[in-house]
Amino acid sequence: MVRPGQAWWVGFGLPAAVAVLAALVYAYWPTLVWIEETWRNEPDYSHGYLVLPLALLLCWNRLDQITGIRQGISWAGLSLIALAVVMRLAGRLVYADFLDAWSMLPLIAGVVWVCFGFSVLRWALPAIAFLFLMFPLPYQAESLLSWKLQGVATDLSTIMLRVFGQPAVSEGHVIWINDLRLQVEEACSGLRIFIGVAALAFFWAAMVRRSWLDRVVLLAMAVPLAVMVNSVRITVVGLLYQVFDDSVSQGRIHDISGYLMIPFAFGLLWLVKVYWERLYRPLEQMTARDFVQGIGGA
Repeated sequence: MVRPGQAWWVGFGLPAAVAVLAALVYAYWPTLVWIEETWRNEPDYSHGYLVLPLALLLCWNRLDQITGIRQGISWAGLSLIALAVVMRLAGRLVYADFLDAWSMLPLIAGVVWVCFGFSVLRWALPAIAFLFLMFPLPYQAESLLSWKLQGVATDLSTIMLRVFGQPAVSEGHVIWINDLRLQVEEACSGLRIFIGVAALAFFWAAMVRRSWLDRVVLLAMAVPLAVMVNSVRITVVGLLYQVFDDSVSQGRIHDISGYLMIPFAFGLLWLVKVYWERLYRPLEQMTARDFVQGIGGA
């Protein structure tokens, strides 16, 4: 089916968008290099390689929701492009690389608005917002979040160890179990699992077709699930360290538990999604026409 404005999209909108995308890559090349280096060197952001493919998958999944492409240029979209320019200038003035990276979001949104219209921007907005997860957080925000997560993980892990009958006592970010000193370091704060689960929750929420309540539930469960999974890992490590007291075995336990943490969290989030979909089913609304047709069919 030919949608309104398809000739405009093929004749001008698509080539213009491709040209702007090439210009964007050229203009932001140093920033893109910095982002890729962060993905490669920082385990907390290793998921960044998957963000763009998943954003494209979101767009593909929502193709049937495009109501039409505007014929002509939507000049109102220049407001978002201007916002991106201001953000980038501010980022350069205060030496904030993250602000320079964030300016890509309003720029992309503005280009979509100008070339294709507001209805297409509304369709693409979930995918554009999802791109935010590929950018590193500001150092201050990352440090504060990591510090808070360390404290929560330490306290919750201490409680879990006591439930298992261990004489666990927390002291700052250290858990004492008899003579065993378990240090909850910054790398074990759970920031990586927190960001990974938040990314997956946002992706599934954007893919939901049923109700806005489904999206709220998935997003709300991301934080407690990430905290719980990290605390479970620390608890298991504390229990196994008392059985295997040599440094080689303890190193393997630490590394293997780290690898298993993300699949475990993703599995729990999937179970929450399935359980909620079975627990809450929106009522099907039947119009008078459907009721009459149902009687006639019977």
